[in-house]
Amino acid sequence: MDKDHAHILVIDDEEILLDLVSEVLEEHGYTVTALTSAPDAWDVFLGRPSVFDLVVADEIMPEMSGTELAKEILAIRPDIPVILYTDYPEVSSEKRAKAIGVRTILKKSSRTEELVLCIKRVLES
Repeated sequence: MDKDHAHILVIDDEEILLDLVSEVLEEHGYTVTALTSAPDAWDVFLGRPSVFDLVVADEIMPEMSGTELAKEILAIRPDIPVILYTDYPEVSSEKRAKAIGVRTILKKSSRTEELVLCIKRVLES
């Protein structure tokens, strides 16, 4: 994998934010598959699990949380880095997410530059 041209699966039920994050990541050279539904993201991932280099998922989504999605993804690909982002970081949620293999939890209110730096750090580790 070329860490500067990684394929990132991004999931967020807020379409405006999803579009913004996708645009910023693409400007930084990443290939982005962006979806507003965690179940749809799961189906896409399951169909091509080796295509993706990293997953960025919103924690609070209808139908399936980011943690639940991460657990399913990591059961198939334990090596794939997963970053959760949320406006409501709770210590218990963070511990639960880290226990299943989530690499980082980022505040959703962080600037997009912080997300890009976080992605670079995670891909380099």
